[in-house]
Amino acid sequence: MKLRTRDIAACANISPYVVREYIDAGLLGPMYRSENNYRWIDPRAVPQACVWRTLQEEGLAMEQLREFGCARTPEKALEMLRNHDERLKREVSELRKRQDMLRSYAALIREGKSVRPGEVVLRIRPARPVHCAPLGPAGGGTDTYKSLRECIARLPNGGCPLGYAYSDIHSLLERPDAPAQLVSFDPKGAAVRPAGAYLVAAVACDSEQEGGLARRMLAYAAQNDLELRGPAWSVYLHDAVSAAGPEQYLLQISVMATHIVAGT
Repeated sequence: MKLRTRDIAACANISPYVVREYIDAGLLGPMYRSENNYRWIDPRAVPQACVWRTLQEEGLAMEQLREFGCARTPEKALEMLRNHDERLKREVSELRKRQDMLRSYAALIREGKSVRPGEVVLRIRPARPVHCAPLGPAGGGTDTYKSLRECIARLPNGGCPLGYAYSDIHSLLERPDAPAQLVSFDPKGAAVRPAGAYLVAAVACDSEQEGGLARRMLAYAAQNDLELRGPAWSVYLHDAVSAAGPEQYLLQISVMATHIVAGT
């Protein structure tokens, strides 16, 4: 029994054009020509066509299959599959990095939603890996923007999602325009925002309101016998959470807090 090109295509669930590509690449056979020059193919070509279709679906390019068709040996097949396996491993690794970054950003948004704009509250926060890039001296002008660009360039993935770290809450209050570090909340970060109790405040605002938020946090800490220590983390969630538009953002500031023990 011999089959026509369209019969092979129907059995392998591919188009006749693809079958002809396989034939021309030396991937299907045996093939015969009728007296009127029609192509007739041995039925054994059906499982062959299914194999090539599957490999293409798994990402092998036609050029790779064509190269194999020129030297069909077990060693060549193993080399082709091994090379493709390595490429898939690299792609999977890259996709996992992207997935981790999306999950990291989703976690930031969940943190943002846990505090309503206008609130100052205590929250237990998990440890979060971050990448940090020290910023140069503030003061506006070309030097500041150059420093910011250089910092972003040093951060993996272009530094996203982004925030700032101040040496403490007082530094944020006195110079909100001069953070110590640019931070990227990256799941593979080299540094860590420690786990623990944080005093957290949020506001949908523009940059002019950042200092006011820090003052409210200090007042809350004084009223509730809290000591604020360590870096102040400032995170901007551009209209992903409760902001009215691109000219506003949800600003959230968090600082580690401990209760002051009487007599200490």
